[in-house]
Amino acid sequence: MQVHQQLRQALQVGKLAHAYLLAGGSEEERRSQALYLATVLNCSNRQDGEPCGRCLSCRQMAGGNHPDFYLIEPSGASLKIAQIRELQDRLALQSYQGGARVAVLAGADTMTEAAANCLLKTLEEPPEGAYLLLLAAQPDRLLPTIRSRCQELHLEGKMAVAPVGGRYWERLVMADLQVIMTEVLPELEKEEELPAVLAGMALACRDQLVWQMTGTARLLLQRGTPSAPALTPARLWAAFQAIQDTLAALEHNANRRLALEVLMFKFCAQGGV
Repeated sequence: MQVHQQLRQALQVGKLAHAYLLAGGSEEERRSQALYLATVLNCSNRQDGEPCGRCLSCRQMAGGNHPDFYLIEPSGASLKIAQIRELQDRLALQSYQGGARVAVLAGADTMTEAAANCLLKTLEEPPEGAYLLLLAAQPDRLLPTIRSRCQELHLEGKMAVAPVGGRYWERLVMADLQVIMTEVLPELEKEEELPAVLAGMALACRDQLVWQMTGTARLLLQRGTPSAPALTPARLWAAFQAIQDTLAALEHNANRRLALEVLMFKFCAQGGV
């Protein structure tokens, strides 16, 4: 069942949770589902679990000025404790329009530990009529105590994979820092579909890790056996995680150049990955 259908069904039967964790898919897809729920919760004329799109509340949501809707986004690279405390103060107030108060935490997986521990209090004792929607590209980064207090829903988005990513991977494992910073990095920065290129790099890294550990070609996701030099599984795993971190950073609107530089330095710190 799709996330949209799950949320609509829960709303119709009166079993909506006070806290949801929306994971998977793209940032746009996660936000779309969160906005749907925020809109339909306050719609004065919803039908079959769908907002009417015409009432005052629906128009306010469409215009981005609903007084009972709060969108919290990372400040810099992370969601910080001050943002969570401000949200708690807002949720402690009565609804401005007598309906539900809905808070969307975009980039919830970037929360600092202090912010996460602060949010726990609200998740454990949610204010009456308040709903929290946590959006996460990498839900495994969240504290287990946070995840256990949310109903988790996964979107089924698929990331495009650019074959050129495999060629970048082979160059990176062969190059030294000077070549990486003067040749590979400038080329990567100019790639129009950078997430797809990084996904291709991650796939090549994954196949090399599987090949290195098993030597079994049928477990590989790409045709042929990896041609890059043999690296230790520990280095391959560290490289794979570094690529995933970069993808998550870009999804949260990190500076492209800085995100790629961090990735390149991580590669070099691992000794040529």
